[in-house]
Amino acid sequence: IPSPENRLNDYPHQLSGGQRQRVMIAMALACNPDLVIADEPTTALDVTIQVQILDLFKELQEKRNMSLVYITHDLGVVANIADRIYVMYSGNIVEQGSAHDIFHNPCHPYTQGLLASLPSLKKRGSTLHSIPGAVPDPAYKPSGCPFHPRCEYATGICRSQFPEMCDCRDGHLSRCPVLFSADS
Repeated sequence: IPSPENRLNDYPHQLSGGQRQRVMIAMALACNPDLVIADEPTTALDVTIQVQILDLFKELQEKRNMSLVYITHDLGVVANIADRIYVMYSGNIVEQGSAHDIFHNPCHPYTQGLLASLPSLKKRGSTLHSIPGAVPDPAYKPSGCPFHPRCEYATGICRSQFPEMCDCRDGHLSRCPVLFSADS
């Protein structure tokens, strides 16, 4: 925050949304926690401020040996900050693994769809991938796998049974027995 000595006595309504967000992050870090749970901490911040905050989190993790649970929809951020990734769909973890495994060998159709929808220079000028269908209403979740109405690999079992986690390889887990059996 520019000129913090001049802003110290300001009320929250006198700060921008981004400044209020940074104050909350500073308050959370002030007591030197062993664990920080950060839910979308860089949302609505411009890219340069996002980078500063992510760099600060990385620096504090190393200096303080602090654990960070970073909750976000921004896969670009995840790629730069995470050691392990847990992908959630409709309130369920559908895939978990190292950042490398998730980005280079996704084992769940939802994760594959998310990664395919990311813009890149290679895709410049082409239409971005879109996962068909809509996210289920939390009050009326489908039976079986919650992703099956949108999944190109769905089978009868997917429609009737909630899938267990399958070990794709070396602790990389996925709730897709169809792709798991295809890889085996």
